[in-house]
Amino acid sequence: MARAETAEMIARTRFVTANALFEGRADLNGYPFRILGVVSQRGSGLENLSAVLAGAEMLIPYGWELVNVSEFTASNHACAVMRRA
Repeated sequence: MARAETAEMIARTRFVTANALFEGRADLNGYPFRILGVVSQRGSGLENLSAVLAGAEMLIPYGWELVNVSEFTASNHACAVMRRA
């Protein structure tokens, strides 16, 4: 089983993985910052983009707003930048 992503771990990088959000392994209680990145490196570019958008959707009910979405084709990553309202 993959390990949990604690608020302290997430605060160090300011990123949470989309997979941790999907699997209930991300704990944002106590996350001290207003900006957060949701990242994915699951497979193809469209899969990554879909994953970060789904992760962003999961955070909206908890007071987070989507700021921007980027796809980094050279590294096969996608990132949704979120802001706590």
